[in-house]
Amino acid sequence: MKPTRLLLHHKDRHIEFDFHQHGGKRKSAGRKPKSAEPGMPHRQRARKKRGEPLHITARLADGLPSLRRGGALRIVLAALSASSDRHGMRIVHYSIQKDHLHLLVEADDRTCVARGMNALLRPLARALNKRWGRRGQAFPERYHDEVISTPTQARNALRYVLQNGKKHGVVAISSMDLCSSAPVFDGWMERPSIASISAAPVIAAVAPASTWLLTTGWRRHGLLDIRELPLRDKHATRPRANLAQSSRRPSSR
Repeated sequence: MKPTRLLLHHKDRHIEFDFHQHGGKRKSAGRKPKSAEPGMPHRQRARKKRGEPLHITARLADGLPSLRRGGALRIVLAALSASSDRHGMRIVHYSIQKDHLHLLVEADDRTCVARGMNALLRPLARALNKRWGRRGQAFPERYHDEVISTPTQARNALRYVLQNGKKHGVVAISSMDLCSSAPVFDGWMERPSIASISAAPVIAAVAPASTWLLTTGWRRHGLLDIRELPLRDKHATRPRANLAQSSRRPSSR
């Protein structure tokens, strides 16, 4: 970096000093991204009230095997079961995708969330690295979370998490995703029989919902249809009277 010259006046003499500046905005400064795509910016998280659930997304490092297959899937399911109710954070629903996890959690405050997520991701990363014979961070980027504060948001979050496999094209439109907590969800309009989706689906143990938004509030907008696809924008909060009207109404954004 080009040094800055400082000129000091002392009686009849001029003294010049050259020094290098540290800090401040500089080209190419800052922590470098750990993957090809930029990760979550380290902004202050939104405030969360006690009765507000969170939708959390944790992304796997680039180039690693799928979380939905074989031994990796069993490891993730075991980790979710072990962390379903720890440090004041309860995992109510989940969805395991190829390179990321979606969670719906309840917690009294953000301290509980931070401790609960640490208790989940650190052992999970170690177990996956051992399985894959590698070293390094399996979840290198900061997890993203969205505060759920309205019944509409709660329903949209449930739809997004439980139906996420259909968004990525890995689950048939009329099927349940067995890599999620969809088989134990009690809010389907018409629940497919277990025989039609799997003889004995293996799912992680989840904590029962206790917040009003995830038990009663979201039902104000109707039960979920198994063929209902997630919203394209999972952060959308615009109220929707019903599915038919929302598909015809032009976006206000």
